[in-house]
This record gives sequence, C-alpha cells and structure tokens, in this order.
Amino acid sequence: MREVASHQNELIRLTDRPGTDDAPGHEGRTGGRSVRVRVLGRHAPGSLLGHDWLDCEITVTADGVRGHFVALVTGRQLRRWEVALDRLDRHEAVRWLDEEHGPELRIEPGRPGGVWVTVSDAEESGVTLRVVLSPAPGWPDEQRALLKRVRDAYPSEVVEVAPGVHAWRGQQDSRTPTTDG
Repeated sequence: MREVASHQNELIRLTDRPGTDDAPGHEGRTGGRSVRVRVLGRHAPGSLLGHDWLDCEITVTADGVRGHFVALVTGRQLRRWEVALDRLDRHEAVRWLDEEHGPELRIEPGRPGGVWVTVSDAEESGVTLRVVLSPAPGWPDEQRALLKRVRDAYPSEVVEVAPGVHAWRGQQDSRTPTTDG
C-alpha cells in the first residue's frame, strides 16, 4: 500500500497553450485558464471497500474565477476516462464522472484546436463552470501519461472475488476467479 505526495498526482491537466491570450479575438482574457483533477489520496486506505477509490479535487480556473469540486474516482471511472481519451482523439464529445452523485466533467470539441470544458455539480452545490480552452497539440497523450502515473502511484490492490465479496489482491483463494475491482 504505497502512497505518493498528493501534490504530484494530477489525473487531468487541461490548460491553454502558451500564447493563447495573444490570439485574435481573445482581448480581455487574463490567462491561466485550466481544468485540473488532482488525486488527494486513497478514500479509505486499508479498508477492503474503498481502498482503491481515490479522493480527488477538480479545480477550474478562468479569468479570476476559481472553483473547487470534490470527487470520488473508482477503478471503473479510471477505465472510462481511458475510453474517453480515445473518443477525444476522434474529436468526439465526452462525459466523465457522470454518475448520480458528485460532479460531472464534459469535454466538447470547439473551434479548431479548442475545447469547451464544463464541470457541473448539480446534485451538491448546483454550480456549473464552463471554460473554453485551447490546449497544446497532442493534449490527449499528455492525459494518458497522467493517467498512467496515477495508476502506478495507486495500483489496484483489491479484487472482487464474488459479487459483493472483496479480498486483497494476491490473498484471495487461488481457486476463486477474480475480477478487477
């Protein structure tokens, strides 16, 4: 059960590429627009239920506005983020963390090279923040590298050996089939 300093664990880092504010039509922007998802740590370290879940903070920064949202990210949601990155490569819109409770992240293609990023916390706070970003070329690949670092820092250590029955990876009965938890 290895932990890494939380300030190093960005799962998502979407930012304007350098020089975006100097582009035509961007007068009045003060720069620094970004959407970041940072892993704060394991949700319930040492507990079979919740050990592999990650407490995260979503931060949206745009022109003097800063919003923070709390999110719980599971292994299934990490796999969904990986699939979402493939869709983003094809310039398709994606929704992530679109569960019943907690914030939702939507990314939609915008003007050439740009994306609309919306974080909505309708259930908890009723707050929705939307920013237009012009990320650097190849930004989905950067997100894949961040996802890999998070998975390396917080490896899955719990398996579901039967519906609703969990065990530490490597300690389950070798005769019991395992699934990813």
